[in-house]
Amino acid sequence: MTIKFDNKDRAKKVSNVLRIIVMLAIVPIGINYLWIETTDKMVEMFMWLFLIVIIALYYTGGFCYVEVDASPAKLDVKYYNLFPFWREYKRIVIPVERIKYVKVRKGLGRFGAGLLICGRIKGRLAMFPSVGLSACSQKQIEELKVYAASFSNK
Repeated sequence: MTIKFDNKDRAKKVSNVLRIIVMLAIVPIGINYLWIETTDKMVEMFMWLFLIVIIALYYTGGFCYVEVDASPAKLDVKYYNLFPFWREYKRIVIPVERIKYVKVRKGLGRFGAGLLICGRIKGRLAMFPSVGLSACSQKQIEELKVYAASFSNK
């Protein structure tokens, strides 16, 4: 089975939406400290908590640019997190005969969905880091599920 796709356009849109949400969470904090200066600590604490939760979900939510090239000979997955800081390009290349299993992890809706790859490297079982699929379309996730099901039948 051969699969080849990337989520470049969708990842760009998702990244822009997430950046806007973070900026909208920062604006009330700035307004509070520059002009309003509320004395109610609960309001101030809620604004900071909202910002922290939004940033944590953005960083850990599995929003990645993903490029998958699955051929009968090898599985090649290139990805990086969309969070603008600590962005690191990663790549997983493994021959098909060394793959033990491939799973598409469900998330809450599409939020938190991931691709899990496990294989044998130098005689040992290797579990690769989860690849976030939250920025992928439903069609791309379904393609990966079909590809993963082909390994469960072996």
